[in-house]
Amino acid sequence: MIEQIQALRRLSRRDVILQHAGLGGMMLLLVAVPAIDVYRTWAGARAEKRLWTIAGPACPVVVAADPRVVGHKPPKTFTYNKVSFTRSLGDVSCAAFREDGFMNPQSYSVCQFSGPGAVAVDVGGRRTVYQPGPGQRTTVTIRHGQPSCVVGGWFARRPRGYVPGPQ
Repeated sequence: MIEQIQALRRLSRRDVILQHAGLGGMMLLLVAVPAIDVYRTWAGARAEKRLWTIAGPACPVVVAADPRVVGHKPPKTFTYNKVSFTRSLGDVSCAAFREDGFMNPQSYSVCQFSGPGAVAVDVGGRRTVYQPGPGQRTTVTIRHGQPSCVVGGWFARRPRGYVPGPQ
């Protein structure tokens, strides 16, 4: 009788291996689920950063916007990430991104204009006026307090009266 009880208490080697494998599988799931979420967030941020990286010819820099290019409407000024932008025409969309590097706290801003005629950028007490020309899509990037501008981008003005429908 005592021998039977001791036999029941002793686990076989196979049972120990199966218990450890089950515990290892649970630990793997506990680590994998958050790791997948972190990877998806990182990959999405990288894809969005690539989408907002626009290549094109540099915008001409002028002292002041030519009224023949920008028209007679008063310009519109807005501030994004402590930088003031003034445009004469069109619409704008901006985004901010972290600089590359592990745990790098630095970020930069990108604004795309649908056809501003001219864009004035006030950053760090300095004003830079870009005049890409009438109807030209324009992208302005502010990195380390320095503005840069290229003619190009994918942002387009929505037609007047546009109402987004159900997606």
